[in-house]
Amino acid sequence: MIRAAALLAIASVAALSLNETTVDKHLLKRLSTYLDSNKTIDIDKLRNLNKTVLLNKELVTILNNYVNEQNQSKPTNSKVSDEVESYNVYENGKMGSTLVESIEESPDYASSIVLASDVLSLTSAVANVEDQTCREQGYRFLDGLLQNKRWALKMFDASSKSPEGLLYGSSYHLGNFDECIGIRDEGDDEVKVSGQYCLATIRWPQPEKYKKSRLGRGEILRWAVCVPSACDAKAVERFVGDVLARSVGNTTTVTVEHRDCYYKEPMTVSTNDVAFLSVILFFIVIIFVSTSYEIACIYQGRKKKTTTHEIIVSFSLLNNGKKILFTEQSNSMGLDCISGIKALSMIFILAGHTSLFVGTGPVMDESGWDNTVKNPNNCLILNGMLLVDTFLLLSAFLFSRILLAELDKRRGKLNVLPILLFRYIRLTPSYLVVIWFYITWMPKIGEGPLWKEKVLLEQERCSSNWWINILYVNNFVNSDSMCMFQSWYLAVDTQLFIIAPIFIYGLWRWRRAGPIMLGLSIVASVFVTAIITYKDDLDPTVMVYAKEFTDIISNHYFNKVYIKTYMKMTTYFMGLLMGYILHRVQTENYEFSRLLKISAWICNIILGTVTMFIVTIFYQDWYTYNNIEAAAYASLSRLSWGIANGWLIIACVTGNGGILNKLLTWKVFTPFARLTYSAYLVNGLVELFYMGQLRHPLHITTYSLVEYVLSHVILTFFFGAIVCVMFESPIHGIEKILLRRFVSPKARENPRQDQSQDSSRSTSQSKLES
Repeated sequence: MIRAAALLAIASVAALSLNETTVDKHLLKRLSTYLDSNKTIDIDKLRNLNKTVLLNKELVTILNNYVNEQNQSKPTNSKVSDEVESYNVYENGKMGSTLVESIEESPDYASSIVLASDVLSLTSAVANVEDQTCREQGYRFLDGLLQNKRWALKMFDASSKSPEGLLYGSSYHLGNFDECIGIRDEGDDEVKVSGQYCLATIRWPQPEKYKKSRLGRGEILRWAVCVPSACDAKAVERFVGDVLARSVGNTTTVTVEHRDCYYKEPMTVSTNDVAFLSVILFFIVIIFVSTSYEIACIYQGRKKKTTTHEIIVSFSLLNNGKKILFTEQSNSMGLDCISGIKALSMIFILAGHTSLFVGTGPVMDESGWDNTVKNPNNCLILNGMLLVDTFLLLSAFLFSRILLAELDKRRGKLNVLPILLFRYIRLTPSYLVVIWFYITWMPKIGEGPLWKEKVLLEQERCSSNWWINILYVNNFVNSDSMCMFQSWYLAVDTQLFIIAPIFIYGLWRWRRAGPIMLGLSIVASVFVTAIITYKDDLDPTVMVYAKEFTDIISNHYFNKVYIKTYMKMTTYFMGLLMGYILHRVQTENYEFSRLLKISAWICNIILGTVTMFIVTIFYQDWYTYNNIEAAAYASLSRLSWGIANGWLIIACVTGNGGILNKLLTWKVFTPFARLTYSAYLVNGLVELFYMGQLRHPLHITTYSLVEYVLSHVILTFFFGAIVCVMFESPIHGIEKILLRRFVSPKARENPRQDQSQDSSRSTSQSKLES
């Protein structure tokens, strides 16, 4: 046996005597962990050290020779590491041979994953950690590596190693998240280690010509490391920097934020969390009671419907389920095609959201997404911004058509305030519930490499800005930290909804001046968009390049341009104009000539197709657009899209839609159309949850993209149906009851006027659903 002083002296002398090799002083210090309580070292531990760490061969040779000389006549007692049962072998009953239970249980396999260069660089990096607790746990981790401790090998194994597929565009190296956070080492002393998963951001300098390219993932590499939980983000940042400095030099910049690290900790429940669950439970109880009441009424054959009865039944699962699934539409204005347009537009909008999150997230090949954005076949997904504009067009179209009809019936007398009030009452409860879920339970329902980066960041934004959302000004106030990336639409639509009655009343009151005023507003909105795009040197539309969309809210064009109301006025004003045109056509029984219909359809096809698909040219490597081209597309695309969709609606309503009208009035679309609002609200939850819990990079192909899109669309409508049944539809029912209560006694005495009110309420609900 060797005394401690003799061992360290021999190691030091041997290291100093070898001029060609330098042994890390911290690694020599760790040799002391191999000394037992009697200050001696077991020969098998030394051999294990030789096999695992592969120190300088001459040094190890000197140590081995000395130990062998001292122990020639002494038997050895082999001793494996702390978890001896993990390495057990068993007899298979044949010839006495032994087999390991799995490759992980082989000590040779476990030790082979750790190289000498790894230990040397890790030891040096741990020595430079300033925090004492973190440094002590780091040294314990190194001790575990040298001794083949299972938990230490797991911690090393869970970290990313040499990058694979880097030249192919694989910029996310996520290691093994679950292996890392599951590590626990209670130990025999006071130093207890548990695993913490950190996803470092590594940047390296690029040549100037590559910096200008918007394709690819840029100079960023996401690198997973598994470290002791006592280390904070800054310690991990320095640790990773030191490790990289030994291997690639000081050419990289490493960043680790607090939200980049994750470790297991007990779930905490706040008062706000309990309040949310209490509200949800309250609504569930009400729904149960209401459903039971309706079933009892049906069983007893009650037919008399009082106000109290209607209020109770408003929360019934049966009643609200029938509202969603009932496909017959009683619409005196012939607006049945709206359901098909809404349903199809929402499906493609959701498909666009899924493609955007998947394509700009962790992928194995950057060329997959780059090729996707260049392919004209994907324009319905990539140019989903136009489909969102379709909803603005529908919103304005329905409001214009309905309000003009009401002005005719009331001879120009109409109180707009109740319309605005009830719209707010109908939209806000469901909206607020979803935001509340973001703030409370959303961060607690999962975990993953990007969980904090995606989900926790959204929670922080919603906790700070929820009140801005329900005031519907979030596209202007604190828009750089907006809660719910898709909520900008609700703000834009609400703001334009408030000013729309001014234009609609002008169209009704002044047959000539009103359309001229609206036409000038459309022209002005086109010029505003063009001037801003040209002056600020902006893109023609939202360009979904991967390295610019790691966080949608932080994208410059999205945050500073796309979500602003003045950039969306053209489409909305076109909707008001198309509603006015349909109103004149229907009230004056105007018949389109054959030449007009053919010309209109030709223009519709050309404008719609060119507007949708020409965006592909802006992604091509061989084409460089200038400011004038960008300004032209940004401003005229909304105008042409409004004309194309406006004629489609008018043609279908007036019986000139042909096969398209049959498709858009297909009853299958009706339930989906009724779920569009709730589906739009919950879609962010589906996308954030998927990306946050993703354990590995994805490979993008057409098939895989369709697979992701279909699954996310189905999940979105499923959760949307739950929100609709629990909140949106009951509030809808109560709103109708309140609207009747607001009707004056004089109006209720006039059956014709009361019928007008019912028609107004019915069509108003259709409008609000859009």
